[in-house]
Amino acid sequence: MSGKWDYDHTIIVGPRTRDGTAGYHIVIPLVRSNGTTVLVDRGFVSKDGFEKFSKAAGTEEEVLVQGMLRVSQVRNNFTPDNHPEKGEWYWVDIDAMAEYAGGEKANVQPVFIEEIFGVFPV
Repeated sequence: MSGKWDYDHTIIVGPRTRDGTAGYHIVIPLVRSNGTTVLVDRGFVSKDGFEKFSKAAGTEEEVLVQGMLRVSQVRNNFTPDNHPEKGEWYWVDIDAMAEYAGGEKANVQPVFIEEIFGVFPV
């Protein structure tokens, strides 16, 4: 699918670790040309790489995204509650994330895509 990133509603999920490296998953709404919006997990970024990501955000170019549909994660007893009002997301709650990104009034669909990089020819 294609569209433009809505950086104003970026969601940082974490903390997470990957191969012993601390970081976060970055979820950014993608506003499609038909006016609907879906949530896209752009992947893992280390704590050090997060600063570089923040500086790169804000471009308004249309992008092509390829990915896989995902479902909400099940919160276990050890995972804290999400606090969207504070920008604190510890687990993927697609309905709450869609609401945070503007909800039904803004045509944000509770659809969660995990972006795939470099797998398919574009």
